[in-house]
Amino acid sequence: MRTALASLTAAVVGTALLTGCGASGAGSEYGTEERAITVDAGDEFTLKVPANPALGQNWYLAEPKPAAGILKYRGKREEEEGGGDRTGAGDGTQFFDFTALKSGKATVKLLHCPMASCHSGTESAAPWPDPSTPGKTVNSPFPTATGTPSDTPAFFVYTVTVR
Repeated sequence: MRTALASLTAAVVGTALLTGCGASGAGSEYGTEERAITVDAGDEFTLKVPANPALGQNWYLAEPKPAAGILKYRGKREEEEGGGDRTGAGDGTQFFDFTALKSGKATVKLLHCPMASCHSGTESAAPWPDPSTPGKTVNSPFPTATGTPSDTPAFFVYTVTVR
């Protein structure tokens, strides 16, 4: 009985440490499957996305930036797990940290770039030539993702409602 109680206590403490207590972004974390987010004014939250920068897979905060009066962007950070000494052998995660400032709606647009296929979030800001119509431009060569990250670049659009 004592061993079971000790194991349960260790599991609860371990879970508490992994869910936001510590030096990470603090607050709630949302993955690529959660694109409609509701938070309260004053809350801190994080968009957590899978990435392996050593293999050229990165995410960028794309243009246009979220409404500055509603959300404050606190920055990007990353973690790599496993892989030993071999470059790119482990998995990784990138985090985009925000603070909800006041009630309203804001859009956060992340650009997923696998295999070094793009290099910044501003690549989407300029019009691109339309390959099917010479002389015409399109807003971006990248589609908006509807599923999980794949091997092609895509935008992941999050709608954040602040209460």
